[in-house]
Amino acid sequence: MTDYEYIFQQVKKFHFSEWNDAELRKCVDMLPKLSRQEQISLYRSKWLVNEKVLKDAIFQLLFHDRIEERDNKIKAMNVDELITNLHAENGYGKFVVLEMKERFDSLENDDKMKIIDTLSATTKANQKWAEGKKKQMNSDR
Repeated sequence: MTDYEYIFQQVKKFHFSEWNDAELRKCVDMLPKLSRQEQISLYRSKWLVNEKVLKDAIFQLLFHDRIEERDNKIKAMNVDELITNLHAENGYGKFVVLEMKERFDSLENDDKMKIIDTLSATTKANQKWAEGKKKQMNSDR
């Protein structure tokens, strides 16, 4: 039985029950040995519709270069570029927000306020985060 056949067999089996952690880890570890076509076939399989761990692992393998390129591009942006990019609706939104939050504590107050103002105009979760950071900045003064 090939690695592809083995993984496919396990995917079908665990579609109807909860994954065994050891078996899931074994399947994830086998993924890099598969051809790109086999990875795509698994990724598109109806049996993987609800399987996030395995599907994410395949996605990482298939699009590693693009993901790395996107991450490097976002990390190279300054705060103003991040804000502009967030409003561009190019699909990088959640990654831009994560980058803003990761950088926040190491920034100057002017840039911190730009991020707070920007994130205050987005989702409720971001608004709550921004309010907390604003309170923290006010208490640090």
